Amino acid sequence: MAKQVLIIDDDQTIAKYLCVALSEHGYDPVSAPNGKEGLEQAMRSRPDLIVLDVMMPGKSGFVLFKQLKRDEQFKDIPILMLTGISGVLEDLESHQDETFEKPYEPLREALRKKIQELRDEGLVKPEMFVDKPVDPDSFIVRVQELIGS
Repeated sequence: MAKQVLIIDDDQTIAKYLCVALSEHGYDPVSAPNGKEGLEQAMRSRPDLIVLDVMMPGKSGFVLFKQLKRDEQFKDIPILMLTGISGVLEDLESHQDETFEKPYEPLREALRKKIQELRDEGLVKPEMFVDKPVDPDSFIVRVQELIGS
């Protein structure tokens, strides 16, 4: 039986793209467009892995991550988080000589703070972070590292 991967991302283009990559490698992908529907889908399907976007309207990826890890039925499911933050940081850093401000520092600090909050609450950080845009080959390698083929 194929291992099921739940993709929770408000960008349906990315969700479809990842579903195709997963299907081509023998996984059974399902997707949800937001945290509320993602939680409902997780309850219905009990996936082997959850791929969770960090930045979503309504319920952010970190809020849903905390909710899942506090729940007995989901706490052992590995979570791979998608983030476009590093791409934004790289772009800002490439222009840092053009400004005296360090506009990327608040983003970095917010991410560090969120991860520290998770640790302080006794929650581990997500098993992996994957940067957007997602390279399908490296994405599949990471999925295999977490749940096998």
